[in-house]
Amino acid sequence: MNILFVIDRFIYGGSERYVSMLSNALVEKNHGVVIMSCGGPVVKELNKKVIHKKVTSIAGTSKADMTKTANYIEKLCQEYEIDLVHCNSVTSFRAAKLVRKSFRIPIIYTAHATEQSSIPVVGAELDLKVDKVIAISSFIKNHLRKTGLLSRKINLVYHGVDIGKFKEKDFDTRLKFSLGIKDQERVIMCVARLVPEKGISELIKAIPIILEKGNNIKVVFVGDGAHKKEYMKLANDLGVKEKVIFAGAKGNVEDFLSIADVFCLSSVREALSLAILEAMAEGKPVVATKVGGVSEAVIDEVTGLLVPPGNTRWMASAINRLLEDKQFARKLGSNAKSRVKQDFRFDRMLDETLDTFHEVMEGQEVFA
Repeated sequence: MNILFVIDRFIYGGSERYVSMLSNALVEKNHGVVIMSCGGPVVKELNKKVIHKKVTSIAGTSKADMTKTANYIEKLCQEYEIDLVHCNSVTSFRAAKLVRKSFRIPIIYTAHATEQSSIPVVGAELDLKVDKVIAISSFIKNHLRKTGLLSRKINLVYHGVDIGKFKEKDFDTRLKFSLGIKDQERVIMCVARLVPEKGISELIKAIPIILEKGNNIKVVFVGDGAHKKEYMKLANDLGVKEKVIFAGAKGNVEDFLSIADVFCLSSVREALSLAILEAMAEGKPVVATKVGGVSEAVIDEVTGLLVPPGNTRWMASAINRLLEDKQFARKLGSNAKSRVKQDFRFDRMLDETLDTFHEVMEGQEVFA
């Protein structure tokens, strides 16, 4: 099977890493994979068998932009004899639909969120424009059904983690040293894009409250984004600049997670965080906001602690609890690791995604 993945950009984000992992695995199963994107740092992590085609832009919302992107897609479909187009953004599935005017080709869309680039993901529109939707969480699946997508068009396929990358590691003192973290400092880790929806400011505002309890910490943000300077200023204004490290976007997330005492994600909305699943796979206790599909992975008081979004004091209290009760933190981390092994493995995600591909290719008429 020859598959064309369409994604707007290839930065270190959940949907981009999802496409990268799937593509690398599919070519090892002798499928042909072509990726169309605007490029980015994740491109260098692609298997050499994966063909990446960089374009200047993926469609905006104007008809001219849509037509331009549709022409890119059509050209690649013809050149590489594509059997199926897998879209990973609203603009890409809208453009792919226009290709149907030339020839019929199956379109699958993976819904990574309830909105993308401020564009709502609406089930009724998907019902008219794609053959199948992969929802990465029950939260997303329910949203799409409520907004008009027929149940038969949705497959729930949870994110999966490559367990082999998260084997038990020795504590990496060299990495701590390179980041300027002292031996006695405890590490709170957050892997996320530096954007408002990830609640970065809430975690920074929690730092003074954590320090009030006498806990000696460093908060490490692994990720990048347009709001970095804003968050650096916030840390400075709160007098906690020396307690915050902005490490930038990294491909070796597992190495950074290995030095964490607590993983925290304070998102204001979240479909199902791959970063949380990776922290759980590393056996780290998690503090996360109870939004979207987070509670489908993090079971409160069992595999982590859930707190209300926007409640800085509650978040700080949860983090302090894990820092101070090491036995409880170890128990949550162990439970989290077991849960990922049972329910969120990458090999399971790959098999279920391929099942969806075959279902569309073999069992259903292409939706006009």
